[in-house]
Order: sequence, then C-alpha cells, then structure tokens
Amino acid sequence: MAEKEVIVDQAQATTGSKLSNLLSWFNPFSRGVGMWAWIAQRLTGLFLVMYVFIHLGIIGTMLLDDFLGFNTGQLYNSITSAMSSPLIEVTGLPSIFEHVFSFAFFIDAALLAALVYHGYNGIRVVLFDLGIGIRKQKTVFWILLILGIISYFLAIWLILSVPAIVLSSGA
Repeated sequence: MAEKEVIVDQAQATTGSKLSNLLSWFNPFSRGVGMWAWIAQRLTGLFLVMYVFIHLGIIGTMLLDDFLGFNTGQLYNSITSAMSSPLIEVTGLPSIFEHVFSFAFFIDAALLAALVYHGYNGIRVVLFDLGIGIRKQKTVFWILLILGIISYFLAIWLILSVPAIVLSSGA
C-alpha cells in the first residue's frame, strides 16, 4: 500500500510556478484577520507618531512667533485659521455642520479612529500575552472591533455636542 502524503500547512499545499506563488503572497484575500490587525496596528502607530510631530511643529510656531517678533501670534493664528476653514462650503445648514466639514474636525476624527483602533488592538495583544482568548483570536478581534466602533461614534457624538453644551450653559 502506498502511504498518503500529509499536508502540514498551507504553504505545502500550493502548487504552481514560483511566480504564481510569489504573486499569491501579495493577494490581500490570502491573509487572515490576524495579519490585517497586525498591519493596521503598525499603520495606526506610524500615523500617531507623525501626528505627534506635526502637532509639536504647529505648537512650536507659537515659539517661532516670539522669536520672529510677532507678538500677536500671526504665524500660529494663520495656521489654526487655515485648519478650521471648511473643506466643503455648506450654506443653509446649522452651524454644527461648519465644524463637521472643517479640516480640523477631519484630522481630529482620523486621530480618534487611529487611537481607538490602536488602543483596542493593543488590549487584544495584551490579552493574548496573558494567555486569555488565544484559541478564540478571531472572536476576540471582532468583539473588540465592535466595542471600538461603538466607542468611536460615542466620542464623535460627544465632540459634536460639546459646543452646544458649552454655549447653552451660559458660563
């Protein structure tokens, strides 16, 4: 009797030329949830580091204003006014939409999304390091992703309602 060949992992099961095997590595559908979580973790980490440097640079313009002799903060004020300008001109809508369509809100929403994803995925990794949920990695990922989406939209709602709360308090 002939012995049956046992396939240990997916790499042994691939057949075809070396070129097709190489191209299959770049196929986004051949990756699992864990690989996409790893890639997104690295990308959000890079985005957060870039944001910190840009933020420090913008805040540093206040010092540059003093160094250049602009006592009124001209450079800083011009940067902040450019960031608060709307990306899309909207007329006839409530004033809250002016804030929603501003460049600053877009950057804040992107920063918040990166922070929420990076934080919840970091919690997932810590749980796995502690030995919790290792056998249910996909389930843990999806649960934390759903919690992150809920947290994100709750935070966006709070950000949008803060101006109304501050203005209506009369303080």
